Amino acid sequence: MQQNLSRHADTALSSDCLRTRTHLHAFVDGELTDHDDAGRALADLVAAHLGTCERCARLERQLHAMRAALRATGRRERGVVRATPSLRARAAAILSSH
Repeated sequence: MQQNLSRHADTALSSDCLRTRTHLHAFVDGELTDHDDAGRALADLVAAHLGTCERCARLERQLHAMRAALRATGRRERGVVRATPSLRARAAAILSSH
């Protein structure tokens, strides 16, 4: 899921690509609420760019896939790790002393 772009390839990115990639994580998380200096919603600008730039759209898809894999792993691993009885007893003693 790594970006795999060389330094030289990064310099070939347009200013729209650079702006998009700066805000892509927040966009994918649904947390991009900022506006640019002209008052345009950055989420709208990023979405518009993703519709026209395959390299940035591919990166967005990779981020979505990575987040989905992490969520699935978390669901699968939940409950697998259990505290030992002695650790539970120590935690209970600490909590009851406060």
